[in-house]
Amino acid sequence: MNIGACFELKYQANPVSLGMQRVFWLIPLQILWGWANDTTRITSTTANKSLYASLEQLSAQLPRVWWDRQWVSACRPKDINAIIAPVKITLEDPENNLHFVVPIRGQLTSGFGFRWGCQFHYGLDIDLKVGDTVVAAMDGEVRLAGYDPGGYGYFCVIAHPNGVETVYGHFSQVLVRPEQMVKAGTPIGLGGSTGNSTGPHLHFEVRFMGEPIDVSRYIDFANGVLLEKELHISAETFAHLKASRSIAYHIVRPGESLYSIARRYGVGIRYLASLNGLSTRTALRPGQRLRVR
Repeated sequence: MNIGACFELKYQANPVSLGMQRVFWLIPLQILWGWANDTTRITSTTANKSLYASLEQLSAQLPRVWWDRQWVSACRPKDINAIIAPVKITLEDPENNLHFVVPIRGQLTSGFGFRWGCQFHYGLDIDLKVGDTVVAAMDGEVRLAGYDPGGYGYFCVIAHPNGVETVYGHFSQVLVRPEQMVKAGTPIGLGGSTGNSTGPHLHFEVRFMGEPIDVSRYIDFANGVLLEKELHISAETFAHLKASRSIAYHIVRPGESLYSIARRYGVGIRYLASLNGLSTRTALRPGQRLRVR
């Protein structure tokens, strides 16, 4: 999926007169097009040319992701349910050189969905030790690699030719760089506990059109086995979005208190404290995230 396609999809659910909007967006889109076209960018080495050729053959009939070098959620429609049609995405097909490798073997310590009654967890957490090697799940190109202090810590995002992306978080060290081509099983990072993490583990996500999806029934992390070779995506896949987005959070700023935040959002102090498992006398710290509804 290229930038123009993503732009059209993003506004398809709310059709209005787009004449002036298209003119407004045309210039930045043309600038981006030269360096951020799609997943086909590679370096010119012989090895990468060979890998690129096989990836291009696999992806000829498959959707592309919108290419971006800044945000994890590169292409997120306003309402994916309004545009999505049921689709099957192949995760593994050795006969056509499409392979899947479980990124790390380990126990699943936190699943997809609500945690502690208020926080929605958009991925799967797999137990590991600091320094353990994490590998790419499938062939693809590294779209992002770096450090996110408020969430993923050291992380990377890999775009795959079958139309999905995988996200890997909380590394102690990233072993890949943006625009690097990787194959299934290529080491991409070392296990750690950086970012918003309470202990060493791998945070793993699979995303389609920028939206995380639950793949817990497709992968057995404890035994390192792919349970189903096709990923089935439909409107039901994104049923969690309505519930997760009904929740709102506030990032505490210097000098703020439960009283000032409760007043800002029109809620009671006891309600705010209870929602976050706090005492009404709890002193807040800058950067702390509070659920406000």
